[in-house]
Amino acid sequence: MDPQKRKTFITDAITIRETMRVIDESGLGIALIVDGQGRLLGTVTDGDIRRAILAGKDLESPIREVMNRTPIVVNPETDMQSVRRAFLDSTLKHIPVADEQGHIVDLLLVSELLAVPLSTPDITAKEIEAVSGVLRTPHLSLGPKVYEFEEKIASYAERRYAVVVNSGTSGLHLVVRALGLGRGDEVITTPFSFIASSNCLLYEDVTPIFVDIDPRTYNLDPSHIEAAISPRTRAILAVDVFGQPAQYDAISELAERHSLALIVDSCESIGAEFMGRRASAFGVASVFAFYPNKQITTGEGGAIVTDSGHLAALCRSMRNQGRAEGGGWLCHERLGYNYRLPDICCALGIVQLERIDDILKMRQNVAEAYYEALAGIEGIHLPYVDPRTSRMSWFVYVIRLAEEYSRQDRDGVLQRMRAAGIGVNNYFPPIHLQPFYREQFGFQEGDYPITERVSARTIALPFHNKMAHEDCRRIAQRLKGALEESGVLIASHWKG
Repeated sequence: MDPQKRKTFITDAITIRETMRVIDESGLGIALIVDGQGRLLGTVTDGDIRRAILAGKDLESPIREVMNRTPIVVNPETDMQSVRRAFLDSTLKHIPVADEQGHIVDLLLVSELLAVPLSTPDITAKEIEAVSGVLRTPHLSLGPKVYEFEEKIASYAERRYAVVVNSGTSGLHLVVRALGLGRGDEVITTPFSFIASSNCLLYEDVTPIFVDIDPRTYNLDPSHIEAAISPRTRAILAVDVFGQPAQYDAISELAERHSLALIVDSCESIGAEFMGRRASAFGVASVFAFYPNKQITTGEGGAIVTDSGHLAALCRSMRNQGRAEGGGWLCHERLGYNYRLPDICCALGIVQLERIDDILKMRQNVAEAYYEALAGIEGIHLPYVDPRTSRMSWFVYVIRLAEEYSRQDRDGVLQRMRAAGIGVNNYFPPIHLQPFYREQFGFQEGDYPITERVSARTIALPFHNKMAHEDCRRIAQRLKGALEESGVLIASHWKG
């Protein structure tokens, strides 16, 4: 038995005060009352003690007076699925395991058994066989699977060329460099994104110019862009946040009118469509990412898609240490990087791409299940899909708490959900308030109020292809309980 769990053992004669100290030292929120042979007599949680004190119990009273003498206990042979079900169907956070004689052999924790991950990849036997097939060849890198994957990605993205790389971040960096952006240049982008969409500019000493977001879609708000354009502005970098395309009708028009390059960060939106057109088909180039939490995965990986043969050739050279196409292995005609994607990863990506329509349908079904499960919960905004988004590519399912909730309230909800074994996260912290950005650029709270207001209240719920509707309902119930425990009263139902 874990020594930390053994610290929860106490006798029934010690006081409530001493029991509180034991619970605090173990950090597990429970004490197990046992006899001299280690047989379970009862349990007491921090909640039990709290209620006893409120009822007037003295701290010097023996713990036997408040302990639960009939706790739920399982034996070592109990099926773990039954235990998980017991956790799901109750507010229990601990279940003791005792043998036939009543001796404690373990303490099961909800955080150990009820881990609902924020995301998980969907890998089938076909992907495994494809990867194994590459391992049976001598072509582990720069082989035929790289070019096959590039051809298929370009076709799917409705582009002429694709260059696969080892991450979406690398892809964004190569596009910035291939466009010749550098010191003294500015690029307009969003402060509400994963940090790589701005870091890729800093790699080339380009200054990110943030503009605030649309409060419903969380994407770059086109109405703020024109005021941010200066003589040093060279490009707009739009991000398809959470899988929803940015407003490319307005953004494309602005970019064209001001002779700016449009870079599309589609790292979260492969397959998404805006007004009937692939989001990846907008701009001078678009970039995908294939990390395991994305719609399709190569383990690690990304891809640049473009209609520019010149840009594709530059990116292909730079990803391979600056080598020229057709040149010798030790001939480097420009500064480059090792951003290559191995054939092993490409083989995985090829099979994943073959399944993408089914994958996007499964993710759409999960999103619809969440809409249904969350519809009756007050105090939350559900994800808004712009009517011009003709196909949503769900990367994550992110709710937002109503304005009555503070950041601290949101963080408390996250903590309670995680304590229940449910993977949640605060997507996304504002980029401009990251310590490095504050230090380098002098950003302060209040610079981008919509971003900050949204970011303080967002919660990403568990989301992956194989989630059942029942999973969504149970997570919704846990969320409702966590919101009620926050103590914030919401007078009306929010949705929008």
